[in-house]
Amino acid sequence: MTTTKGWKRTSGVLWALAALLALRLALEWRRAGAADGGGSAGSAAVPSLFRWPAIDVETWTLFRSGAPVAPPVASGSLSARYRLAGVFLVLSDPDHAGAESRCAILDHVPAQQQILATEGDMAGEVRVVRVASDHVVLSDGSREETIYLAAGTLPGPSKAGAPAPAAEAPQILETNRFGNRVGETRWEFNRQAILDYYQEMMDNPERLAGLFMAMEPDRDAAGKVAGYRLNTDAGEKDFYTQVGLQHGDVVRKVNSMRMTSQRRAEYFIGEFVQNRLGAVVFDIERNGEAKKLIYLIK
Repeated sequence: MTTTKGWKRTSGVLWALAALLALRLALEWRRAGAADGGGSAGSAAVPSLFRWPAIDVETWTLFRSGAPVAPPVASGSLSARYRLAGVFLVLSDPDHAGAESRCAILDHVPAQQQILATEGDMAGEVRVVRVASDHVVLSDGSREETIYLAAGTLPGPSKAGAPAPAAEAPQILETNRFGNRVGETRWEFNRQAILDYYQEMMDNPERLAGLFMAMEPDRDAAGKVAGYRLNTDAGEKDFYTQVGLQHGDVVRKVNSMRMTSQRRAEYFIGEFVQNRLGAVVFDIERNGEAKKLIYLIK
């Protein structure tokens, strides 16, 4: 009796499996017929199973965190071609100080070229529309784009609400008590370190006198002062060396202001102490060749 029941149960299971197999074969046959365009006109195609679209892990993480997804930088955007290294205040005659004018220090990345430009100037293939203390607006004729100060090797004040600069910090070539040299004629200096040195000079009149005596008037054919020639033997040789000046250099301009009197040099120092200069540009003559020494103040 038990054996008979066992056979009946086994037989039922086999019939169920056979029925499932036949159903599977029928479904496969209908799918193959629909793919080949065969089958009867009234036969309906078997719908494929629904699958959720695959989402990569990084996108899913951003979606869950609620963090904004920044749009990729377009390959033709101005920020991909230009880097704002600094902005300096163009100094006018101390007797006629009035409206401020700023000059941007731009790096043209593809050409590896340094450009100094004020508002309205052309910087390569773009025009400088506006120069602010921490950004510039450039135009290529079809659109305008705002470029913010690029990252540096020294920490500096950040403006609330301004996007973080994407450019990498420049390579440090040399370091001294004032900061880092980041190019052949470009430095990033710490403002407080320079002010500390200035205070040392104020506390030591002999050293202060040597600092100024090292800059000797350089006169033109008419006998007028046309700049100041550095004589490191007169004093403070270490300071002048650390800021990139060499014995015999002639300083012609500072931030576009001609150095034609000691009063102008004192005016420049006063502007720096009042924290009005974000960058300083020296126009010098070295061995008969014109050069620009650029100091970005952080």
